[in-house]
Amino acid sequence: MNGYKRVWDNTLKKQVYVHRLVAAQSLGRALLPGEVIHHLNGDKHDLRPENLLTLPSQAAHMVVEHIERKRSRGMAPLFELEQMVAGSVCLPLDSG
Repeated sequence: MNGYKRVWDNTLKKQVYVHRLVAAQSLGRALLPGEVIHHLNGDKHDLRPENLLTLPSQAAHMVVEHIERKRSRGMAPLFELEQMVAGSVCLPLDSG
């Protein structure tokens, strides 16, 4: 078990992660394939919509994790999130 809360979805006939349901509800749409949900405060159990950040890919999630990890250690990240959003940092496309 990875620590994320899950519930049974009768429509899909499988368990789904609650943080993904909360993010989708907050966005007012279903999550797109490949979208990743990041917990801003690092607490997997904090399911408040304001604590959930929807990212377009696992690559984008890795960038956010890098920045947070460097800052928590008092180090400067290699780049800032704003650079990624502005397109000055190139990320590889997810292969699936």
